[in-house]
Amino acid sequence: KAKDRWDDRAGFLDGTPDGLSIGGDAEPSESADTAPESSSEPTETVDLKLPISFERSDAVPEEKAVITPFLGASVLQGEDQIPLDEVIAFLDRQALFAGQWQMRKAKHQSREEYEQDLADKAEPILQKWLARAKDDQLLHPAVAYGYFPCGRDGNAVVVFNPEGGSELGRFDVPRQRSGNRYCIADFFRDLKKGQPCDVLPMQAVTMGEEASRFSQELFRKDAYSDYLFFHGLAVQMAEALAEWTHARIRRECGFSDPEAMPIRDIFAQRYRGSRYSFGYPACPNVADSRQQLEWLQADRIGLTMDESDQLHPEQSTTALIALHSNARYFSA
Repeated sequence: KAKDRWDDRAGFLDGTPDGLSIGGDAEPSESADTAPESSSEPTETVDLKLPISFERSDAVPEEKAVITPFLGASVLQGEDQIPLDEVIAFLDRQALFAGQWQMRKAKHQSREEYEQDLADKAEPILQKWLARAKDDQLLHPAVAYGYFPCGRDGNAVVVFNPEGGSELGRFDVPRQRSGNRYCIADFFRDLKKGQPCDVLPMQAVTMGEEASRFSQELFRKDAYSDYLFFHGLAVQMAEALAEWTHARIRRECGFSDPEAMPIRDIFAQRYRGSRYSFGYPACPNVADSRQQLEWLQADRIGLTMDESDQLHPEQSTTALIALHSNARYFSA
């Protein structure tokens, strides 16, 4: 990873090491076949000499502010509030099997043969670890989320105290220099005389300290296969919890997904709005999670950030939510 040869979604960029794949490395032409669907626009050559614009993109006109059920931060935890089986329903098996567990399609293996391999080998391992996680209470999902008054100021989302008119802080986010010139800030209404006219949903989720502790225990015991399986599962369960929370936010704001919406459509973002996690090109400043955690009072669920901007517990994610009808993933 230090040499930029690992991607958290695509896995090993130089091919899978021996012993970690069902049937060997995928051919370069087939790698996209086993990777999760891309959530960003195709890479384009950008002239860095172009000036940075602070004007709203023509592709993102202002829309009415979303109506939220409350303002401020709230916490969800425990089986009554976060049924584990509901979270499991959002588990991205493709990202788990091909990305985390490195079970990739082998050279010259057909899609049907690969899918059968996963059904015969990967799925039983998944069910075993899900059962163990439930029996031994290894996963403790918890969520801190909320809605905060906000407004766009150039290329920044300015966040305000939900209990008064004072400014809490801002997220300075990059704008594309060409094309549609997307910027996350455009997905919110402009400030009016310095005051908020929109609402920013935010979320922070974790699978709990026990998941991290148990992963570390497996590693210390040199149980590397078990570590690979459980650690990968816990990481993807955090992503599943993020999807579950995002769906709840859409529902609370009046943008419920269609009934019986296929999970593949959810992973392909066939719903309104987008979820932006820090560290990706659209909002690259990971340290911005620090103020977000403070505003969400995420310490109530045991979620913190250390001096090197790492989240603890490890199996945790944070995100900004934009519910604008044109909100999409992009690289800036």
